[in-house]
Amino acid sequence: MIPFGAIIGVIIALRLLNGNQGGQQQADPYGTKAGYLALTVLLILPATLFTLFGLLNGVWFFAPFFLLGLALCFPWTIARCVFIPLGWPRAAYRFGYLAMASWGSDPRGGQALAAAWALLRTRNPSPEDRAFVETKLEEADSSLRGAGIVAHGLMAAARGDLETARVLCRSVSILDQRIAPRLARKLALEWCLADTAAQGRWRDVLELSERGTGSYSFAAFFRAAARRLLAEPRAGRFILGVWWVLARRWWATWPLLKLAWRPPPRRFALPELDAGEPQAAEPLGRALELHAALSRVPVGQEVLALSAAAVAWDEALSSRKVRDLTAERAQGLGPHTGTEALDALGVEVSEELAAWALAREVKLAQLEPGSDMVERVAYRVRNELLERVESAAQDMENRLAERRPLASEEEWRHILALQHQCTQAASIGGLEARRLAFEAVNVPLCNLGVWLFNEREEKAIANGMFRWLLDESRAVGTDEDCRRYQNNVGCGP
Repeated sequence: MIPFGAIIGVIIALRLLNGNQGGQQQADPYGTKAGYLALTVLLILPATLFTLFGLLNGVWFFAPFFLLGLALCFPWTIARCVFIPLGWPRAAYRFGYLAMASWGSDPRGGQALAAAWALLRTRNPSPEDRAFVETKLEEADSSLRGAGIVAHGLMAAARGDLETARVLCRSVSILDQRIAPRLARKLALEWCLADTAAQGRWRDVLELSERGTGSYSFAAFFRAAARRLLAEPRAGRFILGVWWVLARRWWATWPLLKLAWRPPPRRFALPELDAGEPQAAEPLGRALELHAALSRVPVGQEVLALSAAAVAWDEALSSRKVRDLTAERAQGLGPHTGTEALDALGVEVSEELAAWALAREVKLAQLEPGSDMVERVAYRVRNELLERVESAAQDMENRLAERRPLASEEEWRHILALQHQCTQAASIGGLEARRLAFEAVNVPLCNLGVWLFNEREEKAIANGMFRWLLDESRAVGTDEDCRRYQNNVGCGP
Protein backbone atom coordinates (compact mmCIF):
# COMPACT_ATOMS: atom_id res chain seq x y z
CA MET A 1 0.00 0.00 0.00
CA ILE A 2 1.44 3.39 -1.03
CA PRO A 3 1.30 6.12 1.65
CA PHE A 4 -0.34 8.82 -0.46
CA GLY A 5 -0.92 11.06 2.58
CA ALA A 6 2.76 11.11 3.45
CA ILE A 7 3.69 11.79 -0.17
CA ILE A 8 1.24 14.70 -0.43
CA GLY A 9 2.40 16.16 2.90
CA VAL A 10 6.06 15.93 1.87
CA ILE A 11 5.32 17.59 -1.48
CA ILE A 12 3.50 20.48 0.19
CA ALA A 13 6.24 20.94 2.78
CA LEU A 14 8.94 20.87 0.11
CA ARG A 15 7.02 23.52 -1.81
CA LEU A 16 7.11 25.69 1.32
CA LEU A 17 10.82 25.01 1.74
CA ASN A 18 11.59 26.00 -1.84
CA GLY A 19 9.24 28.98 -1.93
CA ASN A 20 12.12 31.40 -1.67
CA GLN A 21 14.25 29.85 -4.41
CA GLY A 22 14.56 30.98 -7.99
CA GLY A 23 13.77 34.59 -7.17
CA GLN A 24 10.24 33.85 -6.00
CA GLN A 25 8.71 35.95 -3.25
CA GLN A 26 8.69 34.03 0.02
CA ALA A 27 5.31 33.43 1.59
CA ASP A 28 4.52 35.49 4.63
CA PRO A 29 5.42 33.42 7.72
CA TYR A 30 2.66 35.03 9.75
CA GLY A 31 0.10 33.87 7.22
CA THR A 32 1.46 30.34 6.70
CA LYS A 33 2.21 29.39 10.32
CA ALA A 34 -1.32 28.31 11.17
CA GLY A 35 -1.65 26.54 7.84
CA TYR A 36 1.54 24.55 8.30
CA LEU A 37 0.59 23.60 11.85
CA ALA A 38 -2.76 22.33 10.57
CA LEU A 39 -0.99 20.44 7.79
CA THR A 40 1.35 18.82 10.31
CA VAL A 41 -1.38 17.77 12.75
CA LEU A 42 -3.95 16.64 10.21
CA LEU A 43 -1.78 15.12 7.49
CA ILE A 44 1.96 14.79 8.04
CA LEU A 45 1.85 13.42 11.61
CA PRO A 46 -0.82 10.76 10.90
CA ALA A 47 0.98 9.78 7.68
CA THR A 48 4.28 9.50 9.58
CA LEU A 49 2.65 7.24 12.18
CA PHE A 50 1.19 5.16 9.36
CA THR A 51 4.65 4.68 7.81
CA LEU A 52 6.02 3.77 11.26
CA PHE A 53 3.43 1.00 11.59
CA GLY A 54 4.38 -0.16 8.11
CA LEU A 55 8.04 -0.33 9.11
CA LEU A 56 7.18 -2.29 12.22
CA ASN A 57 5.40 -4.77 9.97
CA GLY A 58 8.43 -5.15 7.72
CA VAL A 59 7.43 -2.83 4.85
CA TRP A 60 10.87 -1.25 4.30
CA PHE A 61 9.58 0.76 1.34
CA PHE A 62 8.13 3.15 3.95
CA ALA A 63 11.55 3.98 5.47
CA PRO A 64 12.37 7.13 3.42
CA PHE A 65 8.84 8.46 3.88
CA PHE A 66 9.06 7.88 7.62
CA LEU A 67 12.37 9.78 7.87
CA LEU A 68 11.02 12.67 5.80
CA GLY A 69 7.82 12.80 7.82
CA LEU A 70 9.80 12.74 11.07
CA ALA A 71 11.94 15.64 9.87
CA LEU A 72 8.89 17.66 8.85
CA CYS A 73 7.12 17.00 12.16
CA PHE A 74 10.15 18.17 14.18
CA PRO A 75 11.91 20.68 11.92
CA TRP A 76 13.72 22.61 14.66
CA THR A 77 15.14 19.44 16.20
CA ILE A 78 16.51 18.46 12.78
CA ALA A 79 17.90 21.95 12.18
CA ARG A 80 19.59 22.11 15.60
CA CYS A 81 20.95 18.57 15.72
CA VAL A 82 21.92 18.14 12.06
CA PHE A 83 22.18 21.23 9.87
CA ILE A 84 23.49 23.75 12.41
CA PRO A 85 26.34 21.51 13.71
CA LEU A 86 27.24 20.72 10.08
CA GLY A 87 27.40 24.44 9.29
CA TRP A 88 24.76 24.45 6.54
CA PRO A 89 23.03 27.86 6.81
CA ARG A 90 20.71 27.40 3.83
CA ALA A 91 19.29 24.11 5.07
CA ALA A 92 19.04 25.48 8.63
CA TYR A 93 17.16 28.51 7.30
CA ARG A 94 14.65 26.38 5.39
CA PHE A 95 13.93 24.11 8.32
CA GLY A 96 13.79 27.17 10.55
CA TYR A 97 10.99 28.35 8.26
CA LEU A 98 9.07 25.15 8.95
CA ALA A 99 9.69 25.58 12.70
CA MET A 100 7.56 28.73 12.77
CA ALA A 101 5.70 27.55 15.87
CA SER A 102 8.99 27.63 17.83
CA TRP A 103 9.49 31.33 17.11
CA GLY A 104 6.17 32.73 18.29
CA SER A 105 5.71 36.30 17.09
CA ASP A 106 9.08 36.44 15.33
CA PRO A 107 9.25 33.70 12.68
CA ARG A 108 11.37 35.73 10.26
CA GLY A 109 13.87 36.44 12.99
CA GLY A 110 13.89 32.75 13.94
CA GLN A 111 14.74 31.74 10.39
CA ALA A 112 17.59 34.24 10.29
CA LEU A 113 18.78 33.02 13.70
CA ALA A 114 18.98 29.42 12.48
CA ALA A 115 21.01 30.50 9.43
CA ALA A 116 23.34 32.76 11.45
CA TRP A 117 23.94 30.04 14.04
CA ALA A 118 24.84 27.54 11.30
CA LEU A 119 27.21 30.10 9.77
CA LEU A 120 28.84 30.58 13.16
CA ARG A 121 29.48 26.83 13.35
CA THR A 122 31.10 26.82 9.88
CA ARG A 123 34.89 26.79 10.02
CA ASN A 124 35.48 28.52 6.68
CA PRO A 125 32.19 30.01 5.47
CA SER A 126 32.01 30.89 1.81
CA PRO A 127 31.22 34.44 0.63
CA GLU A 128 27.98 33.08 -0.84
CA ASP A 129 26.85 31.73 2.54
CA ARG A 130 27.73 35.01 4.24
CA ALA A 131 25.79 36.98 1.63
CA PHE A 132 22.83 34.61 2.02
CA VAL A 133 22.67 35.11 5.80
CA GLU A 134 23.13 38.89 5.49
CA THR A 135 20.19 39.00 3.07
CA LYS A 136 17.98 37.08 5.48
CA LEU A 137 18.99 39.38 8.33
CA GLU A 138 17.93 42.39 6.26
CA GLU A 139 14.55 40.74 5.68
CA ALA A 140 14.17 40.17 9.44
CA ASP A 141 14.94 43.87 10.05
CA SER A 142 11.60 44.90 8.54
CA SER A 143 10.21 44.43 12.05
CA LEU A 144 13.14 43.76 14.36
CA ARG A 145 12.22 41.55 17.33
CA GLY A 146 13.92 39.27 19.82
CA ALA A 147 14.95 36.40 17.54
CA GLY A 148 16.19 38.85 14.90
CA ILE A 149 18.34 40.62 17.52
CA VAL A 150 19.91 37.29 18.56
CA ALA A 151 20.48 36.49 14.87
CA HIS A 152 22.39 39.75 14.45
CA GLY A 153 24.41 38.89 17.55
CA LEU A 154 25.39 35.46 16.22
CA MET A 155 26.26 36.99 12.86
CA ALA A 156 28.51 39.49 14.62
CA ALA A 157 30.20 36.58 16.41
CA ALA A 158 30.70 34.85 13.05
CA ARG A 159 32.45 38.01 11.81
CA GLY A 160 34.67 38.01 14.91
CA ASP A 161 32.99 41.05 16.49
CA LEU A 162 32.42 39.45 19.87
CA GLU A 163 31.74 42.69 21.74
CA THR A 164 28.77 43.50 19.50
CA ALA A 165 27.57 39.90 19.80
CA ARG A 166 27.65 40.12 23.61
CA VAL A 167 25.72 43.38 23.69
CA LEU A 168 23.01 42.15 21.32
CA CYS A 169 22.53 38.72 22.89
CA ARG A 170 22.33 40.12 26.42
CA SER A 171 19.81 42.75 25.36
CA VAL A 172 17.09 40.15 24.70
CA SER A 173 16.49 39.89 28.45
CA ILE A 174 15.10 43.45 28.63
CA LEU A 175 12.54 42.91 25.85
CA ASP A 176 8.90 42.07 26.37
CA GLN A 177 8.48 38.29 26.27
CA ARG A 178 5.74 38.71 23.68
CA ILE A 179 8.34 39.85 21.12
CA ALA A 180 11.28 37.78 22.40
CA PRO A 181 10.45 34.08 21.85
CA ARG A 182 11.46 31.72 24.63
CA LEU A 183 13.73 29.79 22.29
CA ALA A 184 15.57 32.96 21.27
CA ARG A 185 16.08 33.95 24.92
CA LYS A 186 17.31 30.43 25.70
CA LEU A 187 19.87 30.42 22.87
CA ALA A 188 21.05 33.94 23.75
CA LEU A 189 21.57 32.97 27.40
CA GLU A 190 23.48 29.81 26.49
CA TRP A 191 25.78 31.68 24.10
CA CYS A 192 26.43 34.45 26.66
CA LEU A 193 27.22 31.92 29.40
CA ALA A 194 29.65 30.01 27.19
CA ASP A 195 31.33 33.21 25.99
CA THR A 196 31.68 34.69 29.48
CA ALA A 197 33.05 31.42 30.88
CA ALA A 198 35.60 31.29 28.06
CA GLN A 199 36.90 34.67 29.28
CA GLY A 200 37.15 33.44 32.87
CA ARG A 201 34.77 36.12 34.17
CA TRP A 202 33.15 33.91 36.78
CA ARG A 203 31.42 36.72 38.66
CA ASP A 204 29.63 37.70 35.44
CA VAL A 205 28.79 34.04 34.79
CA LEU A 206 27.17 33.89 38.21
CA GLU A 207 25.14 37.03 37.56
CA LEU A 208 24.03 35.87 34.12
CA SER A 209 22.99 32.43 35.33
CA GLU A 210 20.88 33.90 38.12
CA ARG A 211 19.22 36.57 36.00
CA GLY A 212 18.71 34.81 32.66
CA THR A 213 15.68 32.79 31.65
CA GLY A 214 14.96 29.97 29.25
CA SER A 215 17.64 27.34 30.01
CA TYR A 216 17.39 26.42 33.68
CA SER A 217 19.54 23.27 33.89
CA PHE A 218 22.27 24.66 31.63
CA ALA A 219 22.39 27.93 33.61
CA ALA A 220 22.36 26.04 36.93
CA PHE A 221 25.43 24.03 35.89
CA PHE A 222 27.33 27.21 34.97
CA ARG A 223 26.20 28.78 38.25
CA ALA A 224 27.53 25.83 40.24
CA ALA A 225 30.82 25.90 38.33
CA ALA A 226 31.22 29.66 38.85
CA ARG A 227 30.57 29.39 42.58
CA ARG A 228 33.18 26.68 42.90
CA LEU A 229 35.77 28.62 40.90
CA LEU A 230 35.07 31.69 43.03
CA ALA A 231 35.59 29.54 46.16
CA GLU A 232 32.18 30.43 47.53
CA PRO A 233 30.60 28.51 50.43
CA ARG A 234 28.47 25.45 49.62
CA ALA A 235 30.18 25.04 46.23
CA GLY A 236 30.43 21.27 46.41
CA ARG A 237 31.23 18.70 43.76
CA PHE A 238 27.96 16.82 44.24
CA ILE A 239 25.77 19.75 43.12
CA LEU A 240 28.18 20.46 40.27
CA GLY A 241 27.93 16.88 39.01
CA VAL A 242 24.15 16.72 39.31
CA TRP A 243 23.63 19.87 37.25
CA TRP A 244 26.18 18.70 34.68
CA VAL A 245 24.16 15.54 34.12
CA LEU A 246 20.86 17.45 33.96
CA ALA A 247 22.26 20.03 31.51
CA ARG A 248 22.60 17.21 28.93
CA ARG A 249 25.46 18.90 27.05
CA TRP A 250 28.04 16.50 28.36
CA TRP A 251 30.60 16.72 25.58
CA ALA A 252 30.44 20.51 25.24
CA THR A 253 30.55 21.18 29.01
CA TRP A 254 33.12 18.53 29.92
CA PRO A 255 36.12 21.00 29.95
CA LEU A 256 34.27 23.30 32.36
CA LEU A 257 33.37 20.37 34.59
CA LYS A 258 37.04 19.31 34.77
CA LEU A 259 38.13 22.88 35.55
CA ALA A 260 35.54 23.35 38.31
CA TRP A 261 36.09 19.84 39.74
CA ARG A 262 39.58 20.76 40.92
CA PRO A 263 40.08 22.24 44.41
CA PRO A 264 38.96 25.89 44.57
CA PRO A 265 41.79 28.36 43.90
CA ARG A 266 43.50 30.03 46.79
CA ARG A 267 42.47 33.58 47.44
CA PHE A 268 44.70 36.44 46.38
CA ALA A 269 47.23 37.48 49.02
CA LEU A 270 48.84 40.89 49.16
CA PRO A 271 52.59 40.89 48.52
CA GLU A 272 54.60 40.36 51.70
CA LEU A 273 57.75 42.39 52.03
CA ASP A 274 60.89 40.89 53.44
CA ALA A 275 61.75 42.68 56.67
CA GLY A 276 65.41 42.02 55.95
CA GLU A 277 65.32 44.36 52.94
CA PRO A 278 65.25 47.85 54.45
CA GLN A 279 64.82 49.66 51.13
CA ALA A 280 61.72 47.64 50.20
CA ALA A 281 60.27 48.17 53.65
CA GLU A 282 60.04 51.94 53.10
CA PRO A 283 56.51 53.39 52.53
CA LEU A 284 57.33 54.34 48.95
CA GLY A 285 58.69 50.88 48.21
CA ARG A 286 55.57 49.28 49.67
CA ALA A 287 53.30 51.54 47.60
CA LEU A 288 55.22 50.80 44.42
CA GLU A 289 55.09 47.06 45.00
CA LEU A 290 51.35 47.06 45.66
CA HIS A 291 50.86 49.29 42.63
CA ALA A 292 52.77 46.86 40.43
CA ALA A 293 50.85 43.90 41.90
CA LEU A 294 47.59 45.27 40.47
CA SER A 295 48.46 43.69 37.12
CA ARG A 296 48.35 40.24 38.76
CA VAL A 297 45.12 40.62 40.72
CA PRO A 298 42.65 37.79 39.94
CA VAL A 299 38.98 38.41 39.25
CA GLY A 300 37.01 39.04 42.43
CA GLN A 301 39.90 40.47 44.47
CA GLU A 302 40.02 43.96 42.94
CA VAL A 303 38.56 45.82 45.93
CA LEU A 304 41.10 44.38 48.36
CA ALA A 305 44.04 45.11 46.07
CA LEU A 306 42.96 48.65 45.13
CA SER A 307 42.19 49.61 48.74
CA ALA A 308 45.59 48.35 49.88
CA ALA A 309 47.41 50.20 47.10
CA ALA A 310 45.53 53.45 47.80
CA VAL A 311 46.23 53.31 51.56
CA ALA A 312 49.89 52.55 50.84
CA TRP A 313 50.13 55.58 48.58
CA ASP A 314 48.53 57.76 51.28
CA GLU A 315 51.20 56.62 53.71
CA ALA A 316 53.98 57.10 51.17
CA LEU A 317 52.94 60.59 50.04
CA SER A 318 52.46 61.78 53.62
CA SER A 319 55.58 60.08 54.97
CA ARG A 320 58.11 62.43 56.56
CA LYS A 321 60.96 60.30 55.30
CA VAL A 322 59.72 60.43 51.70
CA ARG A 323 59.22 64.18 51.88
CA ASP A 324 62.71 64.69 53.30
CA LEU A 325 64.17 62.50 50.59
CA THR A 326 62.31 64.45 47.89
CA ALA A 327 63.40 67.80 49.33
CA GLU A 328 67.00 66.61 49.51
CA ARG A 329 67.05 65.54 45.87
CA ALA A 330 65.32 68.78 44.80
CA GLN A 331 67.93 71.05 46.42
CA GLY A 332 69.10 73.72 44.04
CA LEU A 333 65.96 73.50 41.88
CA GLY A 334 63.76 75.77 43.97
CA PRO A 335 62.20 75.84 47.44
CA HIS A 336 58.93 74.19 46.41
CA THR A 337 60.19 71.76 43.80
CA GLY A 338 60.06 68.72 46.11
CA THR A 339 56.47 69.41 47.15
CA GLU A 340 55.45 69.97 43.54
CA ALA A 341 57.04 66.67 42.54
CA LEU A 342 55.09 64.80 45.21
CA ASP A 343 51.85 66.52 44.17
CA ALA A 344 52.49 65.60 40.53
CA LEU A 345 53.20 62.01 41.59
CA GLY A 346 49.93 61.91 43.51
CA VAL A 347 47.99 63.14 40.47
CA GLU A 348 49.65 60.59 38.20
CA VAL A 349 49.03 57.76 40.66
CA SER A 350 45.35 58.71 41.05
CA GLU A 351 44.95 58.74 37.24
CA GLU A 352 46.51 55.28 36.91
CA LEU A 353 44.44 53.83 39.75
CA ALA A 354 41.26 55.37 38.31
CA ALA A 355 41.98 53.89 34.88
CA TRP A 356 42.61 50.47 36.46
CA ALA A 357 39.40 50.73 38.51
CA LEU A 358 37.42 51.58 35.38
CA ALA A 359 38.95 48.73 33.40
CA ARG A 360 38.22 46.21 36.17
CA GLU A 361 34.86 47.82 37.06
CA VAL A 362 35.63 48.11 40.76
CA LYS A 363 32.63 49.12 42.88
CA LEU A 364 33.66 52.36 44.59
CA ALA A 365 31.36 51.91 47.58
CA GLN A 366 33.33 48.82 48.65
CA LEU A 367 36.70 50.59 48.80
CA GLU A 368 38.46 51.46 52.05
CA PRO A 369 36.75 54.56 53.54
CA GLY A 370 38.70 57.53 54.87
CA SER A 371 41.57 57.29 52.37
CA ASP A 372 42.53 60.47 50.54
CA MET A 373 43.75 58.50 47.51
CA VAL A 374 40.52 56.48 47.41
CA GLU A 375 38.52 59.72 47.36
CA ARG A 376 40.64 61.06 44.51
CA VAL A 377 40.25 57.85 42.51
CA ALA A 378 36.49 57.72 43.13
CA TYR A 379 36.09 61.35 42.01
CA ARG A 380 37.97 60.70 38.76
CA VAL A 381 36.09 57.47 38.04
CA ARG A 382 32.65 59.03 38.59
CA ASN A 383 33.54 62.06 36.45
CA GLU A 384 34.77 59.85 33.61
CA LEU A 385 31.66 57.66 33.71
CA LEU A 386 29.23 60.58 33.73
CA GLU A 387 31.12 62.41 30.98
CA ARG A 388 30.78 59.34 28.76
CA VAL A 389 27.04 59.15 29.44
CA GLU A 390 26.47 62.85 28.81
CA SER A 391 28.48 62.81 25.59
CA ALA A 392 26.60 59.80 24.18
CA ALA A 393 23.23 61.30 25.21
CA GLN A 394 24.11 64.59 23.50
CA ASP A 395 25.08 62.78 20.29
CA MET A 396 21.76 60.93 20.33
CA GLU A 397 19.84 64.16 20.93
CA ASN A 398 21.63 65.87 18.03
CA ARG A 399 20.87 62.96 15.66
CA LEU A 400 17.22 63.01 16.69
CA ALA A 401 17.01 66.76 16.08
CA GLU A 402 18.36 66.20 12.56
CA ARG A 403 15.98 63.23 12.04
CA ARG A 404 18.82 60.95 10.92
CA PRO A 405 17.46 57.38 11.02
CA LEU A 406 19.64 54.28 11.38
CA ALA A 407 19.00 50.70 10.39
CA SER A 408 16.94 48.84 12.98
CA GLU A 409 19.82 46.70 14.27
CA GLU A 410 22.20 49.68 14.36
CA GLU A 411 19.61 51.81 16.14
CA TRP A 412 19.20 49.13 18.79
CA ARG A 413 22.98 48.87 19.25
CA HIS A 414 23.25 52.63 19.81
CA ILE A 415 20.51 52.47 22.43
CA LEU A 416 22.17 49.50 24.13
CA ALA A 417 25.54 51.25 24.17
CA LEU A 418 24.02 54.19 26.05
CA GLN A 419 22.15 51.89 28.43
CA HIS A 420 25.37 49.97 29.10
CA GLN A 421 27.17 53.19 30.01
CA CYS A 422 24.38 54.07 32.44
CA THR A 423 24.44 50.58 33.96
CA GLN A 424 28.21 50.73 34.29
CA ALA A 425 27.99 54.14 35.98
CA ALA A 426 25.44 52.76 38.46
CA SER A 427 27.40 49.56 39.11
CA ILE A 428 30.70 51.32 39.71
CA GLY A 429 29.64 54.71 41.04
CA GLY A 430 26.66 53.73 43.16
CA LEU A 431 23.16 55.15 43.54
CA GLU A 432 24.13 58.82 43.12
CA ALA A 433 25.94 58.10 39.85
CA ARG A 434 22.89 56.13 38.70
CA ARG A 435 20.62 59.09 39.43
CA LEU A 436 22.88 61.53 37.56
CA ALA A 437 23.17 59.19 34.59
CA PHE A 438 19.39 58.81 34.42
CA GLU A 439 18.95 62.59 34.47
CA ALA A 440 21.33 62.85 31.50
CA VAL A 441 19.57 60.25 29.31
CA ASN A 442 15.95 60.61 30.41
CA VAL A 443 14.80 63.22 27.89
CA PRO A 444 16.93 62.12 24.87
CA LEU A 445 15.93 58.46 25.19
CA CYS A 446 12.27 59.26 25.79
CA ASN A 447 12.11 61.48 22.70
CA LEU A 448 13.93 58.88 20.62
CA GLY A 449 11.52 56.17 21.79
CA VAL A 450 8.50 58.27 20.84
CA TRP A 451 9.99 58.90 17.39
CA LEU A 452 10.72 55.21 16.86
CA PHE A 453 7.27 54.15 18.03
CA ASN A 454 5.09 56.73 16.26
CA GLU A 455 6.94 57.61 13.07
CA ARG A 456 9.28 54.73 12.27
CA GLU A 457 7.00 51.90 13.48
CA GLU A 458 9.89 50.31 15.41
CA LYS A 459 7.59 49.44 18.26
CA ALA A 460 9.54 46.45 19.56
CA ILE A 461 12.80 48.28 20.26
CA ALA A 462 10.93 51.38 21.46
CA ASN A 463 9.07 49.21 23.96
CA GLY A 464 12.35 47.68 25.13
CA MET A 465 13.74 51.16 25.70
CA PHE A 466 10.66 52.28 27.64
CA ARG A 467 10.84 49.17 29.83
CA TRP A 468 14.42 50.01 30.79
CA LEU A 469 13.52 53.66 31.45
CA LEU A 470 10.64 52.51 33.65
CA ASP A 471 13.00 50.40 35.77
CA GLU A 472 15.40 53.33 36.13
CA SER A 473 12.64 55.80 36.98
CA ARG A 474 11.37 53.49 39.73
CA ALA A 475 14.87 53.38 41.21
CA VAL A 476 16.05 57.00 40.89
CA GLY A 477 13.39 58.95 39.00
CA THR A 478 10.29 60.90 39.95
CA ASP A 479 6.67 59.80 40.19
CA GLU A 480 5.97 61.69 36.97
CA ASP A 481 8.67 59.70 35.16
CA CYS A 482 7.18 56.45 36.46
CA ARG A 483 3.67 57.34 35.25
CA ARG A 484 4.96 58.40 31.83
CA TYR A 485 6.88 55.19 31.20
CA GLN A 486 4.13 52.98 32.59
CA ASN A 487 1.82 54.50 29.99
CA ASN A 488 4.41 54.08 27.24
CA VAL A 489 5.07 50.45 28.12
CA GLY A 490 1.32 49.87 28.27
CA CYS A 491 1.04 50.84 24.60
CA GLY A 492 2.58 47.45 23.80
CA PRO A 493 5.45 46.34 21.57
